[in-house]
Amino acid sequence: MYNRRSFLKITGMGIAAFPALGLAFYTRKLISQSYAGTDSKPPPGQYLTSWVGNTFAGKGENGVGRWVQDEIVSLMVTPDGTVLTASTWDEAGRCTGLYKDGDTNVHCLMAEGEARSHSWGWGTAGTAVMVVENAIFISTTSGNLLQFIWSKLGDIQSVIRYKNYVKTGLAVAMTGNATALAILLNNGKVQIRQPHDMQLVSTFRVLGATKFLDEPKGKSPFRLIAGVGIAMDSKNTLWILHAGQIQHFSMAGKQLPGTITGIDKATAISIDKNDVMLVCDNGPSQQILSYALSPTPKLVGRFGILGGLRAATPGVMKPTKFFALRGAGRDAAGNLYVGMCFGPNPNSPVVIRSLNPQQQLRWEVSKYAWVTAFCFDPDSDGKIIYGPESIFSYDPDKAPGTGWQTQAITLDAVRYPDDPRIMGTNACSTELRHLQGKRLLYTMGQTGGGYELYAFEASPSQIAQHVGRIEGGGFACFVDAQGGVWQGQTPDQTIQYYAFDQWSKNGAPLFHKPQHYSIPELFTHITRVHYVDAQDALYIGGYTAEKSKKSWGLVGAVIARYDGWKKGHRHFRWMAEMPLDGHDLPPKSFDIAGDYLFTIAVFPTQGKDSVVTIFRLADGVRIGTISPGESVGSQSGWTDMIHAIHALQRENGQYLIMVEDDARGKNIIYQWSPPPHT
Repeated sequence: MYNRRSFLKITGMGIAAFPALGLAFYTRKLISQSYAGTDSKPPPGQYLTSWVGNTFAGKGENGVGRWVQDEIVSLMVTPDGTVLTASTWDEAGRCTGLYKDGDTNVHCLMAEGEARSHSWGWGTAGTAVMVVENAIFISTTSGNLLQFIWSKLGDIQSVIRYKNYVKTGLAVAMTGNATALAILLNNGKVQIRQPHDMQLVSTFRVLGATKFLDEPKGKSPFRLIAGVGIAMDSKNTLWILHAGQIQHFSMAGKQLPGTITGIDKATAISIDKNDVMLVCDNGPSQQILSYALSPTPKLVGRFGILGGLRAATPGVMKPTKFFALRGAGRDAAGNLYVGMCFGPNPNSPVVIRSLNPQQQLRWEVSKYAWVTAFCFDPDSDGKIIYGPESIFSYDPDKAPGTGWQTQAITLDAVRYPDDPRIMGTNACSTELRHLQGKRLLYTMGQTGGGYELYAFEASPSQIAQHVGRIEGGGFACFVDAQGGVWQGQTPDQTIQYYAFDQWSKNGAPLFHKPQHYSIPELFTHITRVHYVDAQDALYIGGYTAEKSKKSWGLVGAVIARYDGWKKGHRHFRWMAEMPLDGHDLPPKSFDIAGDYLFTIAVFPTQGKDSVVTIFRLADGVRIGTISPGESVGSQSGWTDMIHAIHALQRENGQYLIMVEDDARGKNIIYQWSPPPHT
């Protein structure tokens, strides 16, 4: 998952942090020096560019722009109401984000010199963040403590300059004030350092502490083993969350009275100016607990609706329905700030909310896509969109980026703790089908290999439960309109079709035994299949004897249409050569809607990102191309999912074409209105 291409320039990272060296980094300079790609021209009619899945458009050059980052590992809140987050990964390097009044900082924080090369995100990928006066501290995944100087405290657009770093070891939490900085390390030790120069003052070990982070092996991400946190009160004593309890210590490491126990699943703690502790309880309550610490800890309040997402209509979003709690804090005015993220995991939704003391929503920012391709509900005329663990409404008539709203989170991590979507296995594309009165969600990984299946609970619940898996199929997998699964890469070198049968008594989908079809002689290698029931046509992507394979996981050099496929009198209709991008590669993905077939390129083509090429279904003729518009800065990341594009024709004739944009955490939607008889 972490061995991925980046939106960052080579000059933005040191060599130690490079993704796969077999791929060039994304820069227009590099692309312009390579193969230019197939010529492009706009299609007839008009189109505009919108997006779904991130509060912000992500416009801007590398290291510049507004977007909500890919994950939250931890967060802290300043007295003026600025939220600072730490994360181990953001595709475009925004590993530490600042959020205030519904806005976010435009310029990413960047280390300099040697520290820049030690971790992802210009050296800032981290597990903890802290603000002390005008200094920002980040504990990084490489075990560094970075110090930045904030030129105008509280102004998230003011200059934040890198100052220095020291080596501390891998940290999991951090707290501090003007006199001391306390860092909880992964080995259970606490370091006390001077804030102004980060010099070590003393160290002590937390009794009974074990390792908190499962450190990566190879390319796997950091994983939190259990809830952990550290906070400092006004008396300069420390409160440390570990092993399901919160212990009280002096700065010298002496354990003090006041241990807090009995919390179901504490994940983070913070202390406000009044020595009131907030504890994120990620157990069944899904609430933020409030403890008065003096004279002895006492539970004095709860924030959020009991049960979180499970409350009222399960899954439906409300400002006080919390989930996946990663951190919380209060500002000097008593406003509450809550950060939510499953895992932590960059594929997870990220939601940051601010509520006033009466628990009314002040603002919210969010991100729902990373290595994620959303899909349209086929019965919604394009007005309902599904992600792996989310449902959105979409209004195509609203201004770009404003037409989407989150309706529900479909993942209940409390009731279904083994759901594959919770930690790192939901980097995927989605398909939604209505089958015999029930909804079935299909998800497929970035590189294929079968479908995970999720069935929704009885209405009105919006929670989906993992109910099975369809194995195999390689890259050539497809779900047709009837819920059947096609596989074009099989051990017996046939095309197989698993028709949907019925629902079992336990609510699992059942499929018929596969039908087998021979591979057309045209192809030496099949990489995609797509069946259109209304035409009884199978569209096959792949390679021929004349046009051989160039790289893994692509659509292929050609797509061919065969009519009468199921009826048994297969008829070759046409073959279309696929366009080539700026690296001389054919497209990564294609989809079909109405009268057209749409492909999406991996790399920029003729200086344009993520080019969508449109083909007429009747004869396979290429009629034009679409690329990101000014509303998203005319930019997108590389496309590298086998089902990275979804298309739908609306009742009014308009086409919606939705494609992944991992670079800045969203899906782009093109709204294309072709003239009649194009």
